[in-house]
Amino acid sequence: MQNLSTLTKSAIITLTVAGVSAAAIAAPILNTKAATISSEAVSAMQSKISLAQAITIAKQNAKGDLVSAEFDYDDDDATNEYEVKLVANGTSYEVKIDADTGKVLRSEQEKLDREDMAEYSAMKQAKVSMNSAIQKATQSVNGKVIAATFDLERGQSIYDIEVVKGNQKYDVSVDANTGKVLSSQMDRED
Repeated sequence: MQNLSTLTKSAIITLTVAGVSAAAIAAPILNTKAATISSEAVSAMQSKISLAQAITIAKQNAKGDLVSAEFDYDDDDATNEYEVKLVANGTSYEVKIDADTGKVLRSEQEKLDREDMAEYSAMKQAKVSMNSAIQKATQSVNGKVIAATFDLERGQSIYDIEVVKGNQKYDVSVDANTGKVLSSQMDRED
């Protein structure tokens, strides 16, 4: 650094300090996100009600085809619940269930819009059921399923399944027409 001007030295020192400061600020944010995923995974593993049980409970309270089910972890008030959506006759029924007691917390319904109806029609034409996709995802990761949704991605019908194993969460995509696991990877962010 002997041959560098004072201005250049100052700029190098400033950039170095800024880089170290940015890294110091970013590290807690990344650790917080990882801790949230880990907390959700641990809470899901410790819940007394499984996703399959929550689906059964929801079907006792609302009729229709299963379109999604997921574990919902609220870090702020330490509540764990499942949100299960069923569709019948152009209406979506959402049932929220306590993940520890199995008690129905609330139930809501609403008419499907055009986009939701198109997605539902595509799901009805799928050759693989959501329950079969859940089984494939469970076999792929060997963990506990906490979410399952049907989705159209670039014209392809797939099931997006979230599975927890230990304190990690995995995203598994299953082809809705063949049942083939398209991808299975650890979730790095939510």
